[in-house]
Amino acid sequence: MSIEEILIIIWWATVGVITLIVVLLLYLMFRKYQRNRRLQAIAKVTEQLAKADSPLNQYISTGERSRKMLAKSKIEQKAIEEMLIHRLSLSRAKSEQERIMELSEYYFADMYAAELRSSRWSDRINALLYIEQFQMTRLKSDLLVALKRKNCTGDERFLILRILATFQASEIMDELEPAAIQYSEIQLLQLVLLIRGELLDRLLLQFDKYSPKLRYTIIDSLRINNIRTQDVLQLLEQLIYVNDKEMRIRAMKALANFGYMSPEAADRMEQELAEQQSVSWQERLMRVKVINSTRDERFLPYLEQMVSDDAYEVRLQSAQALLRYRQGAAILEQIATDHPDRFAREMAQEILERRNYERNVG
Repeated sequence: MSIEEILIIIWWATVGVITLIVVLLLYLMFRKYQRNRRLQAIAKVTEQLAKADSPLNQYISTGERSRKMLAKSKIEQKAIEEMLIHRLSLSRAKSEQERIMELSEYYFADMYAAELRSSRWSDRINALLYIEQFQMTRLKSDLLVALKRKNCTGDERFLILRILATFQASEIMDELEPAAIQYSEIQLLQLVLLIRGELLDRLLLQFDKYSPKLRYTIIDSLRINNIRTQDVLQLLEQLIYVNDKEMRIRAMKALANFGYMSPEAADRMEQELAEQQSVSWQERLMRVKVINSTRDERFLPYLEQMVSDDAYEVRLQSAQALLRYRQGAAILEQIATDHPDRFAREMAQEILERRNYERNVG
């Protein structure tokens, strides 16, 4: 092949590439133009819907239906969807929220059910997000079917489980252990935090049957949700003495948040402290926090003792806890003056100076 023939081939190849690029750019510009027109049309309809006297707003506010509320096109349907999401985020009245959810189910439930069966991942994810926001309990069976599909990704599965937990669907109970294997502890916590009422009672009843990861998460959820029942107190008081160190620490953290110990539990903790058993600084810190939350004067000698702890955080929490007692300031002054341990003296001085500064500033 001659040089001239090679150059001609290269020239035509270049022309072909440039033509392809130009066609692609024109296509992208056309798609962008179409998208912008669609967004403008949706924004125009949304603006009309946002007016106080629009049929949609009238229904949300008063419950009065109108034939004018019917969506006549996909543009209007999308505008209504955005409007309802917006109103749901603003509404604080339960009656309004119920009307919004009722209306969203009327307009979009069938559409979302169809999108859950779509081969496009983005369609399925968007449908799940809207189902969650509108709390479409009617679609629970569709969600359970979607959960079993082969093309259900990890992200979709997590969203479905979160929705089922929001719905307080009993099916979520069988999915928690598999979720503990598949997802991080933070993601698992998102699911467990949503479980309330009878399902939470079941969770506590079956607590010992679960894996450590799920049990840790349940304890954290009880603390974060500030669940203060007799059953929860009894569970936490049992867990602070199990063999699992991580479980003990989390249970004590939750017990400190509870702010109360039964007399029997307080007796046992006093005995544990008196025996001076060797435990990690994290556990010593949690013990101080539990003591701090209960403000039982029997623990004053142990707080005074722990102001000289090897760990800075334990010393700090112990000194701060002492201030919550009537004679705590006097004890700290004595420690600051006479204690043989330099770190204890410095910690007591630091807490007293901080208290005096806050008083003067206040």
